[in-house]
Amino acid sequence: MAEDTKAYLTLTPEAMAVLTKATTPRKRGEFVSKLLVQYGEVAGGTEQIDIEGFKLQLLGLASVNKSLESRVINLERQLGQLIARR
Repeated sequence: MAEDTKAYLTLTPEAMAVLTKATTPRKRGEFVSKLLVQYGEVAGGTEQIDIEGFKLQLLGLASVNKSLESRVINLERQLGQLIARR
């Protein structure tokens, strides 16, 4: 297990209120440590976006959009024919 390091932080009153509600005074360091580790994982993950995967997803969405567009046009044509028969 890694050795803990003491750090002294100045928090805003709002941040301190959240910290007070979320944990006990003895567990504050552990709570803040977990928050920072989670933040680091999320922040690190956003920099490594899979561009090719993103492009493929966009192509798939464009294909579905074209298919739905075609169905709407077909339905509009059929509706027009029904209205014309009246």
